[in-house]
Amino acid sequence: MALAGAAVSIALGCGFIESASPTYDEPVHLASGYLGLVSGTPLNYRDHPPLAEMWAALPLLRYHLATLRQSAVWGRLYNYSDAFLYSNVIPADAMLDAARRWCLVSWSLLLVPAVVLWSAAFGTAAMAAAALSCAFCPPLLSNAALVTTDSAAAVFFFLTFWLCARRPRARAGFIWAGLAMGAAIVSKFNMIVLPGFLAATFLTEARLTKSAPLGWKDAALMGAASLLVVAAAYRFTDLSLYWAGLTQTVDRLGAGRSSFLGGAYSIEGSLLYFPAALIFKTPLPLLLCAATGLALLIKTPDVQGMWLVFPPAAFFVLACSSKTQIGYRHILPVFPFLIVIAARGAAWVWERGLWGRALCAALSVWLVASVARVQPDQLAYFNELAGGPDNGYRWLVDSNLDWGQGLKELGAELRRRGGPAIYLSYFGAGDPSYYGIRYVPAAFVNNVDRRDGVAVPADDAPVLLAVSATNLQGVYFADKKIFSWLLERRPVFKAGHSIFLYDLTADADGRAKLAPIVAASGGSPGALRRLALQ
Repeated sequence: MALAGAAVSIALGCGFIESASPTYDEPVHLASGYLGLVSGTPLNYRDHPPLAEMWAALPLLRYHLATLRQSAVWGRLYNYSDAFLYSNVIPADAMLDAARRWCLVSWSLLLVPAVVLWSAAFGTAAMAAAALSCAFCPPLLSNAALVTTDSAAAVFFFLTFWLCARRPRARAGFIWAGLAMGAAIVSKFNMIVLPGFLAATFLTEARLTKSAPLGWKDAALMGAASLLVVAAAYRFTDLSLYWAGLTQTVDRLGAGRSSFLGGAYSIEGSLLYFPAALIFKTPLPLLLCAATGLALLIKTPDVQGMWLVFPPAAFFVLACSSKTQIGYRHILPVFPFLIVIAARGAAWVWERGLWGRALCAALSVWLVASVARVQPDQLAYFNELAGGPDNGYRWLVDSNLDWGQGLKELGAELRRRGGPAIYLSYFGAGDPSYYGIRYVPAAFVNNVDRRDGVAVPADDAPVLLAVSATNLQGVYFADKKIFSWLLERRPVFKAGHSIFLYDLTADADGRAKLAPIVAASGGSPGALRRLALQ
């Protein structure tokens, strides 16, 4: 069952990989990971520890890529990473997709069996429910298919607690748990909370069972194994870089980031942001089963339930207090626990008899249909409560929906239309020209100076405007209403449910509203003239 669940998840993830252009952070993670492998230099140490990045870059070693150290963009993180991806010895898609597929397969094979095995405590029906839920869980499979640090952290976070919760306990299990904890810590800086969470869980267990807490020898073994992984990730010589990066990350996160939730904007964060993300981005059948499972665990509390509920609950509460709220990926460690809890609920329903089995069958069909309808655009999944993927932008944007991944689909649509030059307001790190998109910049949000691909629409060409959903909601603009006039217009196409294409050819008012945006973005006289033509 575990392998079947992993296989389906991998198949869906591969479809997403084929359809998606680079997301915002992938070029940086890829370049940083490759440099870390070949030179030991952690390019991105201020933002992320090196393990997940180097793991993602492992398949690239066979290509003997150019490091571009002598390039003029060396030292400029995003510009260098862009050159590494798009100006190397193999095509960008081949490089990125090789790393993505490796991440998808490895994270799926590490996580899904562990989730199914933990669910085995509740019976065969729970194992089947867990396998199905893993296979059709868009938050897990879409992030596993990306070159980022989020899935690695979530996988090792879950493995740490699963290994510690297993019975009977053995000293080898604590060593493996320590290795998993160390891997989590050097995958993402927010995993620094893991040792504290683990200690609190052991102390709670001791109090519930009225037994002695974890012995000092086992604790020492876990700690030593964890430190070994941390030191190895930094080549046993650069451990100071971890603390330097952690300090800078904490300072940066404390400053907050602009976020959007259902029409409201904030740089201080909202207690509702991650609850809304969890509710809208999780398939409803999974949520219903999880609610049932949680009620059962609360009704009949035991140690196993404590290990399932306390770690994700503590992590979720901590995330809700954060000032940086830019995507549900920051609560990704919650989802594997949610699936096990849901499996407990599904098993209870199944055991109710014929009606329970019929209900489980109906929920399974609903789950599969809900997730399959958005394929291959799994990153843009929103459930029925949010109005589905076409309405997700009304609630959440940024990496919840629009992380720059829609360029490939946009390019394909423009080719079907004859390849016209368009006006483009893009949020992301991808190169539009790589996908054959000729464009006039109109309020880009990126970290790379884009010059290739800039064009002037012909006087008789259609006036097409493509806007990323994050820009449509004005998240990173001082004027949050910069594109609000588009909200009353219907797009003619949605690329990956994340980039909206509008035809303003016969819309004089729309062209007039677009003109000052293009002018402020350095638009040429020819580009502005086309907007003024009737």
